[in-house]
Amino acid sequence: MLEILKMQTLIKDINLSDTHIMHFTLNGIPAKAMDYDHSICIGLFFIEKKMISESTIYYISLMLMAIEDTQDFALQLQGNYWWLWYRYTINDRRNIDDNRQDLSRKLNKLNGLVDIINSLAATLKAPKKPILGEQKIEVSRVTV
Repeated sequence: MLEILKMQTLIKDINLSDTHIMHFTLNGIPAKAMDYDHSICIGLFFIEKKMISESTIYYISLMLMAIEDTQDFALQLQGNYWWLWYRYTINDRRNIDDNRQDLSRKLNKLNGLVDIINSLAATLKAPKKPILGEQKIEVSRVTV
């Protein structure tokens, strides 16, 4: 795990606290990885608990489960912080360079997903303001 993660350009400040746990920053965001021999779980600091409602977390979790491309992602509450986790399965049939390149693409995807979810969380929390020129439609006057 260490070898494949050390080669990633987005990963800096690697700190091994355990033989199976590594702390680092991913594009400046606190992150950690856990080695499970057959796969690596990479957790990225997502957001402070008090900054996001539980209903928004529930909505994001449903979205992650529903979309095929994000089914290897999950949210986890640790202390007062939400973490976004990604499971990366190492392909033993490929050489280490191919696995490194594949993981690099996945880390970019993980970083992009955090940006998307953060913007989604900000949108869901945004106050409802009427759009200029928007008029209410009375349901009783609508004809089919």
